[in-house]
Amino acid sequence: MNEKLKLALEELHDELKRIGPDNPKLQMLQEKTARAIEAGEHLPLVDDLKEASEEFEVRHPQLTALINNVMNSLSALGI
Repeated sequence: MNEKLKLALEELHDELKRIGPDNPKLQMLQEKTARAIEAGEHLPLVDDLKEASEEFEVRHPQLTALINNVMNSLSALGI
């Protein structure tokens, strides 16, 4: 896994832990990012990230920015 992508996933994971303990969708995304970091692979996160970005854009702008950062890193890798 590219170092930039790993750092972006770690930042996203930390933000999800901070804001998402009571939201099942954010918990699911947090678990998937944790698995991706652990496995050193991006896993199929793209669809989940897009959905979360659209859903939480207004209420959690920092989360949306971090999701976009991960998406840009994935895009740079051709994913």
